[in-house]
Amino acid sequence: MDTQIDEADWLEHTLTTDIPLGGAMALSVSRLDTEGVELTLPLEPSINDKGTAFGGALASAMILAGWSLPRLLLRRANIDADLVIGRCDIRFIAPVGQSFRATCRWPDEAAVQAFLARLRDRGRASLVLEPELRVGDKVAATLSAKYAALMRDSEGKADA
Repeated sequence: MDTQIDEADWLEHTLTTDIPLGGAMALSVSRLDTEGVELTLPLEPSINDKGTAFGGALASAMILAGWSLPRLLLRRANIDADLVIGRCDIRFIAPVGQSFRATCRWPDEAAVQAFLARLRDRGRASLVLEPELRVGDKVAATLSAKYAALMRDSEGKADA
C-alpha cells in the first residue's frame, strides 16, 4: 500500500475524530506529499453573522495544518510525545466567503533533524511553521506558529 495514502487517511482520522473540532468543521486532507499538507474546508460549518468564515475557524484550520506536520514526523520516528502549539501570530488579509484551504509546507531537513534530535536528547523540542489560508490562488490569512513536543513518560504522561 502507498504510505502517503495511509498517512493521509490516518491524519484525516486524527484531525476529525481525535480532535472533534476538525470533524465539526468538516475538514478533509486534500493533499499530503513531499511539499506539505493541504486541508480543505467548506464555508458552511464556519460561517459567521456576516456570511464569511469566522476568524477563529480560520485560525483553527491553519493551526491544524501546521500541527499535522510535526505530528507526522513524530509518528514516522515512532516517538511517543504530546504536541501542542506554544505560540502563534495570525494575520488576517481578506474575508473568506467560500470554501477554503489551509496549507503548510514541510520544514527543511536540517530543522526536522534538529527537532527530532533535541526531542530525543532533552525530552522537549519545538518547530516553527508558517501555515497559510487560501481561497483559490489568493492568501487570505497567515500564521506563524511554534509547535512544542514533549516526550511522554512510561505512564503516558508528558514530562514537564
